[in-house]
Amino acid sequence: MKFTALCLLLLSLPTSALLRVPMKKRSDEEFLANRREVVAARANQLTDTGDVVINNYENAQYYGEISLGSPAQNFEVIFDTGSANLWVAGKDCSSTNCKGHPTYDSSASSDYVVNGTTFDIEYGSGACTGFLSQDTLNVGGLTLPEQIFAEITDASGMGVGYKVGKFDGILGLAFDELAVCGDPNDGGYIPGCVPTPFGRLASTGLIDEAVFSFYLGGLTPDFPANMTGFPGELTLGGIDEDHYTGDLAYVPVSKAGYWQITVDSVGIDGTDFSTADTREAIVDSGTSMLVGPPDAMDQLADKLGAKKMSSTGEYVVGCHKDLPDIEVTIAGVDYSISSDDYMLKDGPICILLMLGMDLGPEGLGWILGDVFMRKYYTVFDMDQERVGFALAKASE
Repeated sequence: MKFTALCLLLLSLPTSALLRVPMKKRSDEEFLANRREVVAARANQLTDTGDVVINNYENAQYYGEISLGSPAQNFEVIFDTGSANLWVAGKDCSSTNCKGHPTYDSSASSDYVVNGTTFDIEYGSGACTGFLSQDTLNVGGLTLPEQIFAEITDASGMGVGYKVGKFDGILGLAFDELAVCGDPNDGGYIPGCVPTPFGRLASTGLIDEAVFSFYLGGLTPDFPANMTGFPGELTLGGIDEDHYTGDLAYVPVSKAGYWQITVDSVGIDGTDFSTADTREAIVDSGTSMLVGPPDAMDQLADKLGAKKMSSTGEYVVGCHKDLPDIEVTIAGVDYSISSDDYMLKDGPICILLMLGMDLGPEGLGWILGDVFMRKYYTVFDMDQERVGFALAKASE
């Protein structure tokens, strides 16, 4: 598992200001150590073909702190553009993988209001279940009373990923339409049933614009001696021009829900590994990898001279190799991802931060995760339903 707990300072800013939520990148050394722990723990879950599911949200690297209740109960959460619900483990979580995480205690909060609606959400890793509650949320120093969120009572479907990970929950930043409640086995999901925290920040006027932006810090100059990266920053309510160079290039959201856009191509040296049926992509802060169709990723890895590990599904290559850039073309603009961006050293062998995964129908083929967002400052404009990219400034 690749999560690390990072205690982060949230700045308290006045109403209608830009909110800057500091985020720290967890140690790549722990990423690799925890990775091996997950693989070992899942050794008995291999299919007959030797394949193992690698869950994309387990690769999230950037954390910030929120609080729920009065007095405040603090939690580390992933700020995830690939989902829309807010959840943390509740005090009655019965699964063993909840142990070691702080849990929400409704009886300790004077602002708690019972809701009780069933909550059941499924990620690539499996489901977690619980029920909805209402309490005061604080994020970035701003207070949102009466925020609906989920208390998780069973996280067993998320397995060892949640057990060894040190994140306590997820705060989704996708569109309200993606927020769910209800039981898929009893009446079905009810989409858009929970007002999202970011949507409420905008609708209540606590921020000037329904815009947020990510600057993800990179590695320090003394890497690999120092495996801890520079801090990043999530800006709520606008953009921070100090974090990028040049102009922002915007592309419309092709389908609201996820932050879904259309790509022209994903290629290497003129070879395009996308097809007419796989040119929709999600821009997702909740995964560090570049994710694509399994066949396309196998071909891309082969072009790079990488080998696929049957036990993990990872692609590995000798770190001494001089590898070409991966080019992602969006609305006619080429965005290059260099080998420094998509390789992670593990001794003499480098792991490619790429993953093959079938993302479903309707042309959805790719996830542009942190491996892309570290290179390009990314703006999410909910009002105008668009995403903007510009070359991020080097971390300092």
